[in-house]
Formats: sequence, C-alpha cells, structure tokens
Amino acid sequence: MPACRCQFCAAPLEPVQEFRYLVETATDDPVHLNRIRALPHAAGRPLRVCKGCQAAIRVHPERFRRALLRPDVPTRVLAAGLLSLGCFFVTLVGEL
Repeated sequence: MPACRCQFCAAPLEPVQEFRYLVETATDDPVHLNRIRALPHAAGRPLRVCKGCQAAIRVHPERFRRALLRPDVPTRVLAAGLLSLGCFFVTLVGEL
C-alpha cells in the first residue's frame, strides 16, 4: 500500500496523521466528525498534512489558504489542451 504524503511538502505522513486522515475522510456523520476532527480542513474535507505543516497552518493559515487556491493542473496539460483546441478551430475554420 503506498504511503500517504503531505499535500504541502510531499513528506510521508506519520502513521497517526495517516490514520486521522483516513478516519476523517470515511466519516459521513457531521456531528461525529465535529467531535473527532483533529486535522485542518478545506471545503469540508480534511487535508493530508504532516505534523510540521499542521503546526505551520496554525501559525500562518493565510499562507496555506493561498496554496490551496492555486490550481493543481500542470502547465503541460494546459498547453496540450490549448494546442488541441487550436487544432480544432483551425480545422473548423478551414472547412468554412
């Protein structure tokens, strides 16, 4: 089974942090989730964070909020999408 990694620093999660993440992800009851929630969360979902990043989130939450807002799409995927869209329009305009 592959190890869970921190979504901010890519370090492997400690076993306790990984267990917390898996339990919080699997819990559907909001009342129970509010009682057991130990990890930071965004949009109602727990974040995969190591203990170091969790401590840093408590100290500087705005820095991590900005990191979560950044799109997670690699530039190569965006470039390939734009090129294929351009080829489609060239073909479409060429037929007119």
